[in-house]
Amino acid sequence: MDSRHKVVLLWSAKAGCTFAVKWMLGHMGLLQEALAHHRWIHNYRAHKLYKSAAHKASIQDFVDEPAAYRAVKIVRNPFKRALSSYIHASQCGYEDVHMARFLKRAVDADNRYSFREFVAYLETIDLNACNVHHRLQTHRLERAFAPGTRFVIDLDHSMILLPGLERLLRLRRSNLSRYRKSHHHTQPSKRIATEFSADSLLRVTLESKRDLPGYRHFYDADLERRVYDLYAEDFLLYGFSTTLGG
Repeated sequence: MDSRHKVVLLWSAKAGCTFAVKWMLGHMGLLQEALAHHRWIHNYRAHKLYKSAAHKASIQDFVDEPAAYRAVKIVRNPFKRALSSYIHASQCGYEDVHMARFLKRAVDADNRYSFREFVAYLETIDLNACNVHHRLQTHRLERAFAPGTRFVIDLDHSMILLPGLERLLRLRRSNLSRYRKSHHHTQPSKRIATEFSADSLLRVTLESKRDLPGYRHFYDADLERRVYDLYAEDFLLYGFSTTLGG
């Protein structure tokens, strides 16, 4: 929330959230302070920014005059995001207990689960109230903004679209390339992958995820339909193609 520029940033986990928060803090003049506090930008966001008097005052300013604000939302293709959520959950292990209960078998460091099994698990939970990495991207606050005051930026095209938005909102031009650098991002694999991987029980580590095949290698017609059904609101609200071939 930036009361000086009258901008609200809406973001979702596994949808360029680190990039988005850095971009916003840069315009608020807080980025260097945040990075000095901790290299993990969300540490500053959660433990310093949200507890500050200035942030609370910005929220009150928005509540008092919401029509004066413009909302910026950075979004990600739901097919890509669903796979990214799986990779993150598998690597970090935070869903292992729930996955074991769902699959009725051991899930631990040596016994993993597939992307297809992860999607089946997502079909059993509330995607409006689950772990933030798996939730719908659609935010209830978005419905409060009139057309022309909500600006949606596709993460895949953000390097091209954000400079234009900055001009429109009369924000200074950002050095976007430095915001894209983060120690936790998955780097694209350098090998050419051809295998179908949706049913592989992958043991994902920081090293191994660099060699994972592209997201299309995790989808067949069944998973394409099921992920669309899970995140239909995101597909439709943000205008993403509802099929991988689109």
